[in-house]
Formats: sequence, structure tokens, C-alpha cells
Amino acid sequence: MDLYEILCVRRDAKPAEVRRAYQKLARLLHPDVNPGDPAAAERFEAVSQAFEILADAERRARYDRGETPPPPAPTVPEVGFQGFDFAAEVRVGSADFREIFDGVLKPAPASVPGSSRGEDLEQATRVTFEEAFHGTKRRVHLVRQERCQACEGRGQVVLGSRPCPKCEGSGQVRTSRGRMIFTRRCTACDATGNLGRRPCSRCGGEGRTIQSEWLEVQIPPGVGQGNQVRLSGCGNAGRLGGHPGDFVLDIESEPHAFYKREGQDLACQIPITMVEAALGAHVEVPTPDGPVTIEIPAGTQAGQRFRLRKRGMPKLGEKGRGDLWVEVRVWVPPVDDDPSRELLREFARRNPDDPRRGLIQGPAPEVKR
Repeated sequence: MDLYEILCVRRDAKPAEVRRAYQKLARLLHPDVNPGDPAAAERFEAVSQAFEILADAERRARYDRGETPPPPAPTVPEVGFQGFDFAAEVRVGSADFREIFDGVLKPAPASVPGSSRGEDLEQATRVTFEEAFHGTKRRVHLVRQERCQACEGRGQVVLGSRPCPKCEGSGQVRTSRGRMIFTRRCTACDATGNLGRRPCSRCGGEGRTIQSEWLEVQIPPGVGQGNQVRLSGCGNAGRLGGHPGDFVLDIESEPHAFYKREGQDLACQIPITMVEAALGAHVEVPTPDGPVTIEIPAGTQAGQRFRLRKRGMPKLGEKGRGDLWVEVRVWVPPVDDDPSRELLREFARRNPDDPRRGLIQGPAPEVKR
């Protein structure tokens, strides 16, 4: 997974933001807060590894360049070798090698039977052109399923002290093969050492309860209609300790009065006079960064487009920007006085070209008299 998604931060987050995000997640996922919850322990390990890389400027730079981070430390197998016993009698259960090493080669699943991933949550928000160009934040209200604190997400609570007879309350079963002694997790009590349980009354045995909270979502520059901002692990908690779902914010982009979006490019129309189109001119064009002067060549026709490189929208999720395409429209002024009309007639006499010549192919139509 993406390390930024694991910590629920944007890619350009400052070190202080990365640290605060890690501290918030660590308080929720720390093994001391979630005893016996393998799903929380697995996510806590992923969060810790992501923080170790993103908190170090050099390692973060290597990660941003696409270099693969070093693999995580190997997990502890479910079966442990305890040494040899050369006593006259070994008072532990015996097991064959297949049973012993099944625990090493096939470790226990990360969640209890019946667990499932939490549902994704989805909301929509509208952004203006300026917000899409510069990026913005949204504070959204979430009503979601959180891990039940009463049963720590297991869906069951302990009823008194009833030690498991198979492991004698230790949560581990010792087995032997000849003089070799092994330990493995007890499957009868799920390594808890206790058999006295009942469904949790607070969550109804589901391992999660409904809670509400406010979540601040960073919307990156360059978003457009139909884009999504996804925060990993911020959806509903998983059932019976399953992995949490994601939160998805759908983007709806409001149109702009002057610019039209064409992907990451922008397009606009600029009016010019007949004199500017005929003789050429320097025209000021408004851009999202401020006005820019462009040169209109002599003889420019209506509909001709000019390209301003890297004056468009920021490219979503990467460096660089799109282009701005400027289309010119020749503006014809009203002619209300006789001297101006005579000037235009004189211009037409001096320039008798017909712009519609050649539009109709083939012989000219016959004119009946």
C-alpha cells in the first residue's frame, strides 16, 4: 500500500503533519490498547513502518523517487522451539512433525472466523475553480462503525475465570517430538487462556459500535469532476476485528465563467478588433497566475488558437501543469456614421478578395431568365 495512504496524509505533508497523523493512529492501534487484536497489531506495524520511512527526509525522498523500501522484519511464527528435554519422562502432549510445522508454514489467520472487512464510506463535495486550482480542505461529518471498546472488537466478553483445560489458561500448548519441545497457540481458546465468554451486549456480538466524528480531508490541486480522494482505513471498522474500510470523497467541480477545462488543459476565448487581426497586435490575456501578453500575428483569422505552455491546471498527483489554449474572436464594431461606412467601402474596393470563393464544387447552377 501507499505509505501516505497508510498514515492518511497527503504526499506533500510537512514532517509535523506526518508526526501528528502517526501519533493519532498509534493511540488507536497500539497493542496495549488492543490486547489480543491481531488486525490492530498488523495495522499498527504498518503505520509504524510508514512513519519510520516518511519521518526520515532521506528515506522519504528515496520512496518518493520510487525506490523500494527495505522489507519489514519477519513476523514471529505461531510455533516456537523451546529446546530439548532429556528428562526420564516428558509430561507434555506429543505431536508429529506435520502438526508442529503446520503452525510455522501456515500461521493462524489475522482475524477470528466470521470477521470481514469494514464497508467503505462515501460522500460528495463541490469545489470551485479556485479551490480545484490551488487545493483546499473539507471538514466532513462521519457517522461510522468504530471498534467496540467493551469487547475490544472481538464481539465477545469474558465471563469470570474459566481456564482453558487444553492449555491450562496459558494460551499456548506445549507439544513434543522425541526430546524436542515446541509451543504453539491454543486453538480451543484462541490463545486467550479462557473459555468463559458471551456475546458483547454493547455491540451485539459484531465487534463494532456506531460513533460520529469530524474528519478533515485534504483536497489536492488539480482535482476535477469525477475524481475521488480516498483515505485508507477511515471507513467502517471491520466486523469481529476485520480490516477497516476506506473513506471516499467524490469531487464535483463547478464550471468557471471564463475558463473551460479540457482535462488538465484550460481553454478561453479572447475578442480582438478587425484592425488587430489584420495588422497584428500585442494582446493581454488573463491567466490563473495573472495577465500575460501574447502576440497576435498579422492576418489572424477568427477561431485561431494560441498555446500558453504550463498555464493550465496542476497535474493531479504529479508535478507540472497543463496548457492554456487561447482562441481569438474577431469583434466587428457597429458602424453608425457615413464617413466610417465610406472607409469600409473603400477598403473593400481595394481588397476585392471573396472569402466564399470555392465553397461550392462543380459547375455553377443555371440561372433561369
